[in-house]
Amino acid sequence: MTTFYSHSKQHADGTVFGSKRLIDHTMAVTDKALQSFHKNVALQTSLPLADILRLVGMYHDLGKYTTHFQNYLLQSGNFDQELKQHAKFGGFALYQKYHSLGYDRLALWGAYLIIHHHKSLTNINDLKGFAVEHCNDKDIFDKQAKTIYPALEQITAELGESDLASYINYPDKKLIKTVRDLERNPDIQNYFLINYLFSLLIESDKIDASETTLYTRRPLSANLVDQRIPPVLFQSYAPDRLAKLDQKTLRDYVRGAVMQQLNRENILQKRLFTLTAPTGIGKTLTVLDFALRLKSKIREQEHYEAQIIYALPFINIIEQAIVEYKRVIPASEGLVLAHYQFADALEQLSKKNDDEENQGWNQKTMLLDTWQSDVVITTFVQFLQTLIGHRNKLLKKFHHLAGAIIILDEVQTIRLEQLPLIGAALFYAAKLLNARIILMTATKPKTFELANREIIAKEGDKLEVLELLAEYEAVFGAFQRTKIVPLISSPVADATTFIKDYFEPYWSDNKSCLIVCNLVKRSVDVFTAVQEYVGDRGHRNRVYYLSTNIVPAHRLYVIERVKLDLKYGFKPILVATQCVEAGVDLDFDMGFRDVGPIDSIVQVAGRINRENAKERRHSPLYIVDFDDCEKIYDRTTATQSRQALTKNADENNGEIPEERYLSLISAYYDNLSADGVKSFKTAREIFKSMKHLNYDNEDKETYPVSSFQVIEHKGFAVSVFVELDDEATAAKDGFRMLLQKKMGKEKFDTQHKLAFNQRIITVPKYLSKVKELQADPKRNELAEGLYIINRDELETYYDQLTGFDRSKESSSAAITVFF
Repeated sequence: MTTFYSHSKQHADGTVFGSKRLIDHTMAVTDKALQSFHKNVALQTSLPLADILRLVGMYHDLGKYTTHFQNYLLQSGNFDQELKQHAKFGGFALYQKYHSLGYDRLALWGAYLIIHHHKSLTNINDLKGFAVEHCNDKDIFDKQAKTIYPALEQITAELGESDLASYINYPDKKLIKTVRDLERNPDIQNYFLINYLFSLLIESDKIDASETTLYTRRPLSANLVDQRIPPVLFQSYAPDRLAKLDQKTLRDYVRGAVMQQLNRENILQKRLFTLTAPTGIGKTLTVLDFALRLKSKIREQEHYEAQIIYALPFINIIEQAIVEYKRVIPASEGLVLAHYQFADALEQLSKKNDDEENQGWNQKTMLLDTWQSDVVITTFVQFLQTLIGHRNKLLKKFHHLAGAIIILDEVQTIRLEQLPLIGAALFYAAKLLNARIILMTATKPKTFELANREIIAKEGDKLEVLELLAEYEAVFGAFQRTKIVPLISSPVADATTFIKDYFEPYWSDNKSCLIVCNLVKRSVDVFTAVQEYVGDRGHRNRVYYLSTNIVPAHRLYVIERVKLDLKYGFKPILVATQCVEAGVDLDFDMGFRDVGPIDSIVQVAGRINRENAKERRHSPLYIVDFDDCEKIYDRTTATQSRQALTKNADENNGEIPEERYLSLISAYYDNLSADGVKSFKTAREIFKSMKHLNYDNEDKETYPVSSFQVIEHKGFAVSVFVELDDEATAAKDGFRMLLQKKMGKEKFDTQHKLAFNQRIITVPKYLSKVKELQADPKRNELAEGLYIINRDELETYYDQLTGFDRSKESSSAAITVFF
């Protein structure tokens, strides 16, 4: 009896040995996939979904029984590079099994899933290529089959598949007919079905290969938030009374009102929720409180432990959220996992090779990459490109959406043209995967409304959303913390003009101040001008700078320094770009903001008089116009924003008080999303590709699923590692050892990865200093696509306060990079 292996390892002397029996791996993958299977998904198939998953697991590594694969794995004999491949063999065998039973659609699904289980998903039409005449794959299959026949009796017994011999035949032209039948009947359910089964298969495969244990979710107490902050008893107020409440009482009112929704008899039938509330009202803990109590109800009535997935746009606010969540959910209660990356060079390098068959997997990486926890905190990029995606690396996590409570915070940061697609994908995740979705925002973008208009209604489906704060309009009207003052009758020529005509007349040294620009170059110029102005007049205000032009480690330092200054009564000035807009817990006396989208302007206002000090009522946010808005956003956004600001200010003596922010935002979104104003073609076309399983395609005019990106990468930017300090030097050396295979990935991840990624910035290619770096790759290229500013070059390329040298950049050509 032959022992077949699925994996191998090396002894210290370099000799190779089989480390795991193939049948043990096959059974373990199948068992793990079934353990992770969520019984309440609403995916309709001809046979029970769990039975399909079981067969996919059993057949996924059938091709590893071939002599060629075993010789390759154990380095024990001759093997052919083409014949050692294994995924297609199992896929074709499972196709034949289901075809023989009369389930051609399931036959196609099974073949597709197994063929791709070591790579990213491609256009399902590509399967037709296996059925053309003179196809090389048929010859490969037949040669592989010959090596299996001698052990077929043993293999049949191990797998418990008594008719296996009859399935070891190439499918020929049957594939073409099945794919054509599918093309005639596109359905969004097919996308969620494929991704769900694929995710269960590939996660289980990698979990077992790395010998990682599946995490068993714990029954988190519904009252954990009450142990962090005092519990509230809901007290109702008339709308006109809300304006008389202090900040704490308003926060308690909002939290209590949201918790009241849990008393609805049909709360577990609801799948889509929104929480619309002003900045600084405590949405983070309120929605966590709601999610924990909802999780408890699900446990009691639906008998499973729902995972909580919390997604945010920016890393700096993710790190704040991690601190808050871990205070509420200590390690003794449950596991909170933070899965996010800075401008991760390792991630960028891994994209160059989607074939994951030969990659090594360690347990720490698997725990993180597969969200083995009770609560996951992650980025929009990670979450949304898992929900709408094709990459093997990301789709490992897709099945975690099933039955989950998913919270998306600061959704106004998502590009408007993407909202219909994202809203529709979330709707179908709720409908088909039994997920609960909560969208949180202070500016109420029309995510679900646009999704319904552009996609969902046209699919014949009905969308229902429950707003968790029913009286949100009254709550918005209760705040008088700030006012927006547009000063946009004429453009601001430059930083000097800004100081003379705006900063000097409106600012005084007893005021802390936030200044937000659209362009990095503009922000550097304004910072320099403000610093000179403050210094020349002998003011003692500290002036800080914050943008993506400085390394992440420095950004975190700046935020903490500004927080301390504000806490102890100093009056700092912070010049920043949009990275300060969402979720950053800072509280200034006043501010300036370059013209931008209305939701962005309101977010900046949320960093002013955040704690609702009555003596600072209606603290001003002055809007100026450097004429940069069109360079970052589109012309339509700039035009609609200027019109909304001017119209609303003209109606109220040149100012827009906070009580009117909601109507300002609503009118702005209504105008911006009106038919014919903004094109949502890309959103509709990518959704169409999801229905047609057009995952990836060389013809990008077909808008494949792979074309969806939360952040657009147009090839205009490069990543640069900045060797700022001793920690950076150690991380650089570790990275080089990793590339040279002198250090393992697990050791690098543990010792250096965070420091390494916290010293990477992304800057436009057109900068003259970037071109200088590129001109000397021997000295300044750390890896393909990743450049380095060495420690002895800092004065030439990197300013300790403002970051990468942009001194020769023209503001008219500047581009802000948002990651």
